Amino acid sequence: MLDILEQSKNQKKVIGIWLYGSEDGFWSGIVKDFNDELVTLQHYTKYGKPDGLVIEKLTNIESIDFDDDYSKAMNYLIRHGDELDLIEKYDFEISNNDRWQHEILGNLIGNKDLIARIQVSSNNYYCGLVEWADEDHLILNTVGKEGQDLGKSVYRIDDITAIRVNDLDNRKRLLLYHWRQSKKETK
Repeated sequence: MLDILEQSKNQKKVIGIWLYGSEDGFWSGIVKDFNDELVTLQHYTKYGKPDGLVIEKLTNIESIDFDDDYSKAMNYLIRHGDELDLIEKYDFEISNNDRWQHEILGNLIGNKDLIARIQVSSNNYYCGLVEWADEDHLILNTVGKEGQDLGKSVYRIDDITAIRVNDLDNRKRLLLYHWRQSKKETK
């Protein structure tokens, strides 16, 4: 465990610290310092922004995640998180058309710089790049929370009850999606 803490501190690598009995998840960040009893972690939000220091007893640590997919994505976000603050302008006019979903999503077809989050029915949300749409259906290249390409899915336009475009979560997904796509191209 101490070797992983040392590696995080010296190489500025993100780790995830899980605590015994914690229902809040884990602390994600970079080790600032540690000794035989305590660790100080620079905590980061899920958007890669600094969120204060966490000081925890080593005996409270159940496990540490490192070099996993989430940690690699967080390392990228921390280095490039300022890009999330750059908002591409997306504006449109709404009409009294019953086909408002098609009208809005039709403007996004082929746009690789904006992710849409659609709400289907009452509780299901899907995020991705709009590949194609007609009066009845939508093809969405679905993108996961850490920018993973989850493949294409078809949705019925009439099932879409809400649409969000260019919010902070979608900008994070897009940033990580482009990063993952660039890694694929270099292989």
